[in-house]
Amino acid sequence: MGKKIDIILLAGFLGSGKTTVLNELIRYFHGRKLGILVNDFGEVPVDGALLLNENPELLEEGHKIYEIGNGSIFCSCLKAPFVYGLKYFEEEKPDLLFIEASGLSDPSSMNKILSDHQLASQFSVKHVVTLIDPIRYKALVTVLDVIGRQISTADQILINKTDLIPDKELNELIKDLKTRSSAPLQTGVFGAFDYSFIDLEVPRTLHGELESCNTPESRPASLFLEGKIESEQVLKDFMSRIEGSIYRVKGFIDIEGRSYYVSDNTVGYSLTEVVKPGMKPGLTVLCPVKHKENILQLWNEIRRIEIRPKGFSLSSPGL
Repeated sequence: MGKKIDIILLAGFLGSGKTTVLNELIRYFHGRKLGILVNDFGEVPVDGALLLNENPELLEEGHKIYEIGNGSIFCSCLKAPFVYGLKYFEEEKPDLLFIEASGLSDPSSMNKILSDHQLASQFSVKHVVTLIDPIRYKALVTVLDVIGRQISTADQILINKTDLIPDKELNELIKDLKTRSSAPLQTGVFGAFDYSFIDLEVPRTLHGELESCNTPESRPASLFLEGKIESEQVLKDFMSRIEGSIYRVKGFIDIEGRSYYVSDNTVGYSLTEVVKPGMKPGLTVLCPVKHKENILQLWNEIRRIEIRPKGFSLSSPGL
């Protein structure tokens, strides 16, 4: 029997910086053959295209990228595609397999999936790394079970974006996390962490083997909003009106003949010009089910008229 393929699983809520950290890890392991399984919540995966946009040499260097969209790979609704993806990498035999789980994924069943599908002899979960968004954490940790599972399953916790909160709030966050997990903890900005922990072996007991709390019934609404945006002002208007009513927005979109990557973040949204991606333009939105129709209506309205009536907005999602 050959050497097992080590898995580095990246977890963390939507927008916490998993793709940024994955980019750092790709650079850290330069020279090794890497497998990258990207799990996106949207029907049209975005993160794989973003990785290739930022690392165009990935495929040329022999690395393999496999994308699974439309939910969490730990939900029963996507377990079959996830197992198929793992078997793909079993054939490809990378030196290391990175799994970037979607932001609403509960990774605590990872070892159970390997065991249930006779893959435990081919793969070994070396690390579960959970990213924390310090701005959104306090409001979400008590209402979304997956965040607690992401923390308790981790053997390394990375608090990203620490430049966005005062030291007092950061210290309170660290204190709270230590009551939920005994995993080592780092703080950083823009994915700048000490990644030498990747080379260490971690006691297997740190990796959970529970049933995932991701179920078809707990899935939020996922929308793919197609169409052209006439100007950045139209996009700004749309983003301001859905603020507080969504979990996540990201995607590639054309504005005035140029391609941009759009991503909401803790202080609004970012707009980054990119090389035209090999996928249809549009925004992927993850939101509570109760806001789905309102967001669709707003999208259709805002693309027809640039200035909207001030009263046309959405309420809080009640997270």
